[in-house]
Amino acid sequence: MRRRDVIAGLGGAAAWPAAVGAEPGEPRRLGILLVYGEAHPDTSVIVATLQESLRRLGWTWGQNLAVDLRYGDGDADKMSRDAHEILAGRPDVVLAQGVVGATALQKATTTTPVVFMMLQDPVGGGFVSSLSRPGGNLTGVTNFDFTLIGKWLQLLKELSPDVRRALALVNPDYPARLKGYATELARIAPELGIEARIAGVHDAPEIEQAITGFAKEPHGGLIVLPDAVTGVFSPQIIASAASCNLPAVYAYATQVRLGGLAAYTTSVVQDVQRATFYIDRILRGASASDLPVQASDRFFTVINLRTAAALKLTISPSLLAKADELVE
Repeated sequence: MRRRDVIAGLGGAAAWPAAVGAEPGEPRRLGILLVYGEAHPDTSVIVATLQESLRRLGWTWGQNLAVDLRYGDGDADKMSRDAHEILAGRPDVVLAQGVVGATALQKATTTTPVVFMMLQDPVGGGFVSSLSRPGGNLTGVTNFDFTLIGKWLQLLKELSPDVRRALALVNPDYPARLKGYATELARIAPELGIEARIAGVHDAPEIEQAITGFAKEPHGGLIVLPDAVTGVFSPQIIASAASCNLPAVYAYATQVRLGGLAAYTTSVVQDVQRATFYIDRILRGASASDLPVQASDRFFTVINLRTAAALKLTISPSLLAKADELVE
């Protein structure tokens, strides 16, 4: 297990923000439970954005804010242990990444405020009572709803018009999320002339088996759903898709920059900034139950031209024109 503790220093107390419940000069405490490992490309972006966004709001790591940062490496059991260890340090608020992080903290505490990010379906998943009035100790930012699977399928079809079959990859251990994606997949795929199904995967061997088995028949394509497993094992998914000559659409831009074909996605930086704003609000005395869940409202299309060329795909001028980022 990799962890990093940033211990509050003693200087600069006069400049510290006033915070409800804190003694003068006493640092506040923030726990951070990330799904990704320290080496994941998005991890450094998340941490740097958090640190800078908090600084702009008056919170400096190692001075008036003590930070306990844990990396989950996509391991739910490890993240459960990390959640309990973070809470043992009596944080004022905890940031949780993804369904796995939010689930670990939801099981571990009903009192410590938790701000989640990069999470889907917070109501259906039982994390909040409603988006407008969360009602418990969790709130935060949701990035994708289940209808986005239609956008991912449409993008796959635009990139590779010959696709008639699609396999969606996701960790199956979260029933509400799995049902939500499966329902939308069954509704939308036939409208696009695609026969689609979901493969539940937990690790690299299961990913390899699912992709290579699916690739035995022609006219196939992949949808890589947002998840801790698909995020941590992105390199394996990208490599398997390439070796099987399968076009694949991903949920995050980083996966395209690593060699994946395309993504329809949100800005990780903007999602982190929104979550940071809620961390600040809670550190200053706000209740998580009163802070409405925010939804990402800007989406971006990212296409890797080198991968498209390797797959012998011709990207239409209209699709190139609407792409927000082209990776060459």
